[in-house]
Amino acid sequence: MDELEFCLQLKIEASELDVWLEHGWLEPQGSVGQERFREADLARARLILDLFRNMGVNEEGIDIVMELVDQLHGVRGALKDLIAAIAQEDVMVQRRLLAALERL
Repeated sequence: MDELEFCLQLKIEASELDVWLEHGWLEPQGSVGQERFREADLARARLILDLFRNMGVNEEGIDIVMELVDQLHGVRGALKDLIAAIAQEDVMVQRRLLAALERL
């Protein structure tokens, strides 16, 4: 979706979206002025709105929360890759890994 559709769905002004883009809280695809927003951008924007409007979080707090969200997303991706790699191992290796995890 384009910037206008995005703003209309969220009921925000373009100037508010510009601030979010400047902070790097959203990273739509495409070049400046021709951004295309995805469902993931919409979800992030709804989180930003909730933090601002319902929880009273300031811009510095939003910076921290969005950085943590990005880190969590990275960890989830790494875990998914690890699980796929373990699934490629033979059954005995899988069992030893599971036993080691249970000891943690």
